[in-house]
Order: sequence, then C-alpha cells, then structure tokens
Amino acid sequence: MNSPRWSDDELLEELRGALQEVPVEDSVIRAAQAAFAWRTVDADLEFLSLAVDTGLTSGAQVRGGRPGGAGGPGGPGGPQTLVFHGERLSVEIEIDETGIVGQLVPPQPGQVTLVTADGPQASTQADEVGCFALPAPGPGPLRLECQLETGRFVSEWATA
Repeated sequence: MNSPRWSDDELLEELRGALQEVPVEDSVIRAAQAAFAWRTVDADLEFLSLAVDTGLTSGAQVRGGRPGGAGGPGGPGGPQTLVFHGERLSVEIEIDETGIVGQLVPPQPGQVTLVTADGPQASTQADEVGCFALPAPGPGPLRLECQLETGRFVSEWATA
C-alpha cells in the first residue's frame, strides 16, 4: 500500500539514511573497551577511590591543569596531586611534566602499573617504603594498578 506522503524511492532513501552507521572515533572505542573490561574484575581486586577533598592542594581534583596549562597548584605548569583510598591501601601521586612520583600507604614494596585508555603504559617496582616513579602519562584518563603481597588494587579512572 502506498502512502500519499512517500514514494517508494523516498521511503527507501529515508531508511538507507536511518540505517547508516555514524563513524566513531578510535579514542571513544578504546575508552569503551577499557570500561567494558571491568565486567571480568577478579573478586580479590580492591578498588581505590579518588579523594575529592584531600586537603593537600587545590590541584587534588580530578580535573586540573596539565603542565603548561592553568589550574594546577602553583599556577601554570605546577604539579597536580591525586590521592586514591581503599580499605587496605592508599596511593598518593604527584604528576608534573617530568612524570609521576608516588607512595603506597601503608608503605610496602610492590609492582605499580600506569594504565591509560590504550592499555598498560609503564610498570615499576615500589621500594620498601612504597615510593615509585613512572613516566608522564599522555592526555586522557589514567589509573594505577598495584600488585602487592597483600592483594591486587586498582584505582578509579582520573584525568590529570
């Protein structure tokens, strides 16, 4: 049955346009894949939440100035401090143009891995007092994964 408003050709053209896929940026796909990976999180993995009000500096926010930008402590190019808390572990990090320095609290040795939306970027050993250093992350979200004698820990995603 034909509609007086649509010819068959017009209807087919409308359907073709509605069914066309809109291209999605690669960064959006990678971020979605990273978020989807959470469905297989192990039961022994403890989640570390980002502290919103750390009382350390104004830069201890999820969104702050990147090196060369405004908003970080000490003005443009200053370091940014992030603190992640869990029941058995906290991780304090400072990010600047040279990289990330951090400490595990309570102090203990272990492996710390920097993860971005593209996957693991760098890994290092924390020393006996929990101190570690990692290279500067690229733009976009990041998180830390910690493998310690006491368990496995992963931080919340944050944008530095």
